[in-house]
Amino acid sequence: MALNILLRFAWMQTVLNFKVSLHRETLAAIVASLEIIRRGIWNIFRLENEHLNNVGKFRAFKSVPLPFNYEDDEDRDV
Repeated sequence: MALNILLRFAWMQTVLNFKVSLHRETLAAIVASLEIIRRGIWNIFRLENEHLNNVGKFRAFKSVPLPFNYEDDEDRDV
């Protein structure tokens, strides 16, 4: 992922304080936007990977079982 490396170096320049001809606030806004884009790209990859693993192992459920049982609660009220 060449884009990841490039965006990571853009973020590193804020830590290492390279001399750039832009205003400090403008540069910070640009680098923050690029970091949001980089993290968004990785979130898409993670979501796709999780989806493929769930479908491949048939782990998708229509409903999640609750940690308690309603029938036990009804017996106590009577």
